Amino acid sequence: MNWLSQNLTWLLLSGMGIGALVAWQRLTSRRTNQDGGQRYTTQEYSSTARDPVTGNKVEAAHAITANFDGHTFFFESEASRTVFQQDPAKYMHRHHRHHGCW
Repeated sequence: MNWLSQNLTWLLLSGMGIGALVAWQRLTSRRTNQDGGQRYTTQEYSSTARDPVTGNKVEAAHAITANFDGHTFFFESEASRTVFQQDPAKYMHRHHRHHGCW
């Protein structure tokens, strides 16, 4: 009991520190859309994404976008987006492969 009473402060402080780290990690790992609380896929938050039509990498910050079935898709050109919009379901399997990862 003597050891516990001597180290109780340090045990409580370390427990609070671990709790704070876990809470911070959970808070910063959540990526939500402020409009509707929609969770984004990893691809949608990475700096590069793939054009679902051509398969080429595109810089997400400067890409042309289109939404379908609750997902945002990135395109390298207007032509790619036009092809995608003609039959978006055709390209959904590419986007969902390995849970959105390429």
